[in-house]
Amino acid sequence: MRRYVAWNLTRAVIDRKVVLPLPHDLQIIVPNQSNFATGLYLHQLYDFSNMGFFCHFLRTEDLLLDVGANIGVYGLLATKSTGCQVIACEPAPDTFRTLADNVRLNRLDDRIELHNAAVGDAEGTLTMSVGQHGLNHVVQGGGTTVPQHRLDDINGERMPRALKLDVEGYEMHVLRGAPRILANPAFKVVMVEINGLIERYGETVDGIRAHLRSHGFAPVAYDPATRQLAPGGEHDEMFVRDPDFVSERVRSAPPFVLFGKTY
Repeated sequence: MRRYVAWNLTRAVIDRKVVLPLPHDLQIIVPNQSNFATGLYLHQLYDFSNMGFFCHFLRTEDLLLDVGANIGVYGLLATKSTGCQVIACEPAPDTFRTLADNVRLNRLDDRIELHNAAVGDAEGTLTMSVGQHGLNHVVQGGGTTVPQHRLDDINGERMPRALKLDVEGYEMHVLRGAPRILANPAFKVVMVEINGLIERYGETVDGIRAHLRSHGFAPVAYDPATRQLAPGGEHDEMFVRDPDFVSERVRSAPPFVLFGKTY
């Protein structure tokens, strides 16, 4: 409680970037006004189940697509934990600069490929909000113009193993621009934020779930402590196909340590 109070008092009077630790000696530069900064400060793995899953599932030879990378927490944690390659896409210019600084700080330039662009269902440009940290999103006006590319075009002929997708409601547009990736049998996992924000772009939660089901993906829940997959429900964000393959991967992974506890 003392740490929590001191942290929030500091955030109230000082708007600056801080460096916070993560497992595997990872360091993250984060604006202390970011919507997830408190979770990162107090818990390190603020999305514990999803972050723990990638630490257990990925391997050195794998490629993770991190779309809506923000300052890079997911991609940096994944490559530092497992040695995997990452393609990280972040359109907001200020956020992208912090992402690039985090990659350099952790000396992972050779493992993480950066794209300062939005990802959608067509080549072109779109407008992003500014100054909202992890809540920046596609808007009709009043923001900053950024390039947009299809995920299939960014990926090229590479064979990704998993996708982490968090674009504040624009997720369906990203998936429509990735038919070749979704059809690749080596591609096993989609971690996608699904909430009511998708409706502001004319999509529905049921629609995005149906789209993933049509490509053989089913929702699951994951417990990093037991390394068990369980059938997911309507609120789960992890979708997998070939669950036997995925289950064997997470069971046989090296452990990671969080606050002195091994997972």
